[in-house]
Amino acid sequence: MASVALGNASVVAGEVPIKAQLIWGTDGAKPDDKDFKELDPKVREKLRHLRWKNYWVVKAKTQDINDKEGKKFVLSEKCAVEFKELADDKLEVSLYTIKAGGAEKLVKTFPCSLAALKNGEYLILGGDDKEKWDDAWIVIITCGKVK
Repeated sequence: MASVALGNASVVAGEVPIKAQLIWGTDGAKPDDKDFKELDPKVREKLRHLRWKNYWVVKAKTQDINDKEGKKFVLSEKCAVEFKELADDKLEVSLYTIKAGGAEKLVKTFPCSLAALKNGEYLILGGDDKEKWDDAWIVIITCGKVK
């Protein structure tokens, strides 16, 4: 499952804070041994069409991107995302799975409107959790700082 938010507003050149959150969707409770936070209600509203009862933030990271310089965020021992600013206010988002030994494998690259992100839209990527039946992982990309 993947969706891309698009918009038409112009973006001023310069550093842009990109926020990536790795989310765990489950019907189960938060594990006692994990320091997960509950997903912000405003962001959770964007996931209202999904079926899970609970959404836990596994990791969130913000980093400024600028001048076509790629930035990679490692969100877990199994997940990383890379951002590269393109021409015409576009952002290229590459999703990687991290295999045993640290080798990264590109899953897919998604184009996204940087202007739409700056205007409050979200890029939401997700898939099944291969280790726990009926759970899911979700990566949410926005502009802004981690709270």
